[in-house]
Amino acid sequence: MFKLLGRIDIDGTKASIDKCALIASIPSGTIKQIGLKRKVPIVDAWLYASPWYRFHLDTMDDEIRDFLTAHSRVGDALAARDAGIAYAFFTLCPVETKDEGSFAGIFSLETLKLLASMGLELQISPATVMPDSPYWKR
Repeated sequence: MFKLLGRIDIDGTKASIDKCALIASIPSGTIKQIGLKRKVPIVDAWLYASPWYRFHLDTMDDEIRDFLTAHSRVGDALAARDAGIAYAFFTLCPVETKDEGSFAGIFSLETLKLLASMGLELQISPATVMPDSPYWKR
C-alpha cells in the first residue's frame, strides 16, 4: 500500500521567505537555507515548508482540499510575493511500502481551482527522486 504524503514548499530569498512567513504562518513550518547544498551553491536560497502530512488514497481529494483551506493564508502571502520567490508548490509524494510501482489519483476541479487561487503549483514526485530522498529510506 502506498503512503501519500504532501506539504507546501516555498523557495526564495531569505527576505521574501521571511515576508511570506510573516503574512502566513504555517503551523510547525520550517525555514532553512537550501542553496549551499546545490551543485552550484546559491547563498540566498531558502525554503519555507510545512511538515509532511499523510493523506489517505480513498479520500485524498477531500483531505487535500481541507489541508489547502486550512493553509489558505499562504495564498495571501503569495499574492503579495515579489521577485524573490522562485517557486511555490503543493508537493505530493507517493511512498511505496511494498512492491507497488504506480500511483493514480483524480483531483476535482474545486481542488485544482483552490490550488490556482492560492498561487501554488502542483508537484507530484515519487520518493526516489525527491531531493531529500534519504529521509524516505529511514
